[in-house]
Amino acid sequence: MASFLVPDDFRAFMRVVVAYLDAPDPDKLLDAEDAFQDDCGYGGRIDGATKYRFTYLTPDGVHRWVVALDELEIRAIVDGLQIEAEGERFEIVRTRSRQPTGEPLLIWGAYNDDALLVHNLDDLMLSLETLRLYALDKPRIFRVWSSSDDQLVAAVWRDVCALYVLESVDGYATSTGDPARTDSFEVLDHDGNSLIVPWADCVAWPAACRALIRFAAHGELGPEIAVEGRIPSQLLMHGEADRQTVLAMRAAPARDPRRSSLPRLVPAAVPGAPGVPDAPGIIDQTTDLTMPMVRSPLTEPMAPLSREQLGVTELTAWGRRLIESLRAQGLIELGRGSGVPGLDEISYQLSGLLQAHGDEAEHALDTADWLANEIGSIRGVAALFATGGDLQIALRRTRAAE
Repeated sequence: MASFLVPDDFRAFMRVVVAYLDAPDPDKLLDAEDAFQDDCGYGGRIDGATKYRFTYLTPDGVHRWVVALDELEIRAIVDGLQIEAEGERFEIVRTRSRQPTGEPLLIWGAYNDDALLVHNLDDLMLSLETLRLYALDKPRIFRVWSSSDDQLVAAVWRDVCALYVLESVDGYATSTGDPARTDSFEVLDHDGNSLIVPWADCVAWPAACRALIRFAAHGELGPEIAVEGRIPSQLLMHGEADRQTVLAMRAAPARDPRRSSLPRLVPAAVPGAPGVPDAPGIIDQTTDLTMPMVRSPLTEPMAPLSREQLGVTELTAWGRRLIESLRAQGLIELGRGSGVPGLDEISYQLSGLLQAHGDEAEHALDTADWLANEIGSIRGVAALFATGGDLQIALRRTRAAE
């Protein structure tokens, strides 16, 4: 045992506990490890009587303390009569190298069918787009685990999303949008707890969606999303539950999104909904806030993918063909050396650009010029010599697999 010096935020947490003990709710279950929750930790009763165990998460996210206290000790801490207690300190280890231990996991609710084991990235993209439609009327929250237990929480509202990385080889991270924004919105998590999301943490949904797919596949958001090394303190305890722990608490998730609750979230169409508060820089005064009739992609009949409906796998393959075609003509140079992304990674990064702008670039030279500039900026591309016209020809030749 080590000496746990009681910090101010833990003392404030104990005040909340004492307030409940003085006015108990007969319906509240105390014999659970997270019966009491706070930004700095959680805890509950362990002996059915007067002994409690609390987990305290240090603000830097490096350590956690496990402290056992009886009711008298809790009250003494609140009164300032006790400034330390016996506890165990654990380091929150983040290794630099992990091995995949299963399939990526997506959870958007508390029920068993509010989860999906990600079998392929196309299913994930369809699921994420359905969750975005689900968030047209009010903010929603969901969680993603990579196959190596990297974890994030996403808060989405209409066409913006905040990303909070709880666990990764690089530690915590929060997406950053417009730093001039000082307002926020509120979203409830799966347990009914409120999370205040600053608008400054939000990025546009298309970029967020690509980052989420990348995170599920590789455990990192990629260069498209600017981040800061922080997360809201109340999300720290979510990082304590790895993918295996969460799966053990639920029935086996669906492997096909159509067998989950997703088709019921946006079952047929979403009628016009009330406007959202003005959000300058993301939603301005000229934005039409009347929601059109929209359908979840998971409620539509299955059909072969058309040229305009390519999935992530097909887009990545198109990106690879495009790069190889440009290389064969001497119009692109790829970087070399350790740490430089390979062709597969570059093709994946290119897939998002092709999804958003590939069709238009084939027919509009100014868009093709812009796309050429963006391709030249992809990490792993050393130089691009193709003009917009060169790129238009290459796009048309490589769109379909031979």
